[in-house]
Amino acid sequence: MDTKTLERIGLTRNESIVYLTLLKLGTSKTGDILKNSGLNSGKIYEILESLKVKGLVSESIINNTKSFSAAPPSQILKYLNLKKEEIINEEEIIRKDLPQLEMLRKEGVKQVKSVTYMGFKGFKTAVEEAFSSLKKNEEILGMGITSKKDKKFNDFWLKFGEQRIKKKIKAKNLFSERSDFMKSYEKIKFTENRLLKNITPVTVDIFGDDKVLIFNYAEPTSCILIYDQNTATSFRNFFYQMWKVAKK
Repeated sequence: MDTKTLERIGLTRNESIVYLTLLKLGTSKTGDILKNSGLNSGKIYEILESLKVKGLVSESIINNTKSFSAAPPSQILKYLNLKKEEIINEEEIIRKDLPQLEMLRKEGVKQVKSVTYMGFKGFKTAVEEAFSSLKKNEEILGMGITSKKDKKFNDFWLKFGEQRIKKKIKAKNLFSERSDFMKSYEKIKFTENRLLKNITPVTVDIFGDDKVLIFNYAEPTSCILIYDQNTATSFRNFFYQMWKVAKK
C-alpha cells in the first residue's frame, strides 16, 4: 500500500511509513522499525506514541524491552469512525458560534469594502455570499454576460437560476452576444434578457442595493465582491441607461 492512502485519512507521512513497516514486520523493537523504515531515530517514539493514541499501534514489554505491533487494518475503519464523531461534535460547536462569527466577518467586510476570490471555488463562494442576503423584492442585474468561458461557469449560472427562482429574485441580463447560453436563460422564470455588444470587457453583476460582483473568467479566474451602496447605485444607473438602448 502507498503511504498516500493513509495520509489522505489523516496520518502523517512518517506515521504511515511506521504503520506499514510494522504490518510487514510484526511485533518489533524500535531498532528494527528504524532499520526497515529508513527513518532517523530522532522522532520515532513521538511517532509511535501518536499511532498509539490513534489506536493503530500497541506497545508490549518483551524481555524487559519495549516492542510495538501494528493494529489490524480493520482498526483503521474504527479510527475513521472516531474522526467522524469528532467532526460532528466540532460541527455542532461551530454551528452554535456561527452567528457571532458571521457578525465579526460582516464588521470586517464593512471596513474592507471589497474581497477578491480566486478560482472556480472562490467564484462560487463570492456568488453565494452576495446572494445569501438578497430579499424577495431585490433584483440581480448582469451586464457583459458572455458564453465564451469555461463550460462549468455557464452550467453554474444556469443551475443558480433555479436557486434564484425559489427565492423569487428577479434578474435582468445584458448579453454581449446571442448564443445557446442566452437562449437557455430565456427559459428561466423571473428573467429578462437583452443584447448589447461590447458593453464591458468583464462581466459585472449588481446584487441588490449594495453589492457588486466583477468577474474575470480568463485564467487565472478571479472575482471581486464589492460591498458599497454608492458603487452599486452607480453601476445600477449605468446598467439601466444601457438597458434602454439594448435589443430585445
